[in-house]
Amino acid sequence: MLRFVVRRLLLLIPILLGLSILVFLWIRALPGSPATTLLGERATPEAIAAINEQYGLNEPLH
Repeated sequence: MLRFVVRRLLLLIPILLGLSILVFLWIRALPGSPATTLLGERATPEAIAAINEQYGLNEPLH
């Protein structure tokens, strides 16, 4: 039983890594910005800039 649990936990690592990468790429592939999605289409440029700053969306990927 312990062997089964350890094996499952070790298999969980690449699954979570792959899922994290897929979600990251999916969010980046969406049209528009995440800030516009959060605030809606009527968001002001100031509100979008504030959300981008708050969540670090204005930072480069590297």
